Amino acid sequence: ARDVAAGLPEAAVALGIPAGVKMYSPVFAVGPGAAGALAAAWLDERGLPTAEREVLDVDEEQLRRARVEPRLYGTLRVPYRAGRTQARKAATPADEQAAVRIAAKGAASRLRPGIRYLLGPGGTMAEVARELGVEKTPLGVDVVLDGDVVVAGASEHELLDEVAKGPAQAVVSIIGGQGFLLGRGNQQLSARVVEAIGDDPVMVVAPEQKLIDLGGRPLLVDTGDAAVDARLAGFASVVTGPSTTSIYPVHAPENEGAVHAT
Repeated sequence: ARDVAAGLPEAAVALGIPAGVKMYSPVFAVGPGAAGALAAAWLDERGLPTAEREVLDVDEEQLRRARVEPRLYGTLRVPYRAGRTQARKAATPADEQAAVRIAAKGAASRLRPGIRYLLGPGGTMAEVARELGVEKTPLGVDVVLDGDVVVAGASEHELLDEVAKGPAQAVVSIIGGQGFLLGRGNQQLSARVVEAIGDDPVMVVAPEQKLIDLGGRPLLVDTGDAAVDARLAGFASVVTGPSTTSIYPVHAPENEGAVHAT
């Protein structure tokens, strides 16, 4: 996005098509289908309202050290339709770290013997790993069984192998500001892995403030499989502490693109 912003004239209108990695800029649509729907609406309606959005990126080396410090590279004018473009990714403020630790304690207290837990990437999952006393790969998915890491930085194939050995559950957090659970930055937790896990495939862990900061916008899933996304959509129980949970709506934006195109 920053290369596009540097090369486009100031009055140009652009829209990013997401490719699954964590994208910090709010110039991207919430999914490829949503991008297509916006483009079609732009042509059909001879334009849409536009909004100026930030072009952000992070230092990958700092990210591997669990430091998320997005840098502003410029702005782009983006077609706007409510719910079709993502918000900027928000870092967790230092004063919320205590709430992250409390949510992590809640998750750790819910883990049961004999179940393989697939810990996703991110700061909240790093706190869960600390509660369990295990090492966590910052950008990877790690498989934990009975207090031990059995596979670190697992690939999709390795996750499928582990899930085939017995009961399993993915444990993920929310991308701050955007609300994505699956499909951004955790492609190893693919639709195939979710299907293989079976019932109750995902435990969601987040401090309550992350939900409040969404301002009523839903959590999002985009695994690339419409049937799996539809299965995950509805409502999720979000672990926010040792004895607290929040029930929050989950949407599959790719399944909604056709609705919003008209």
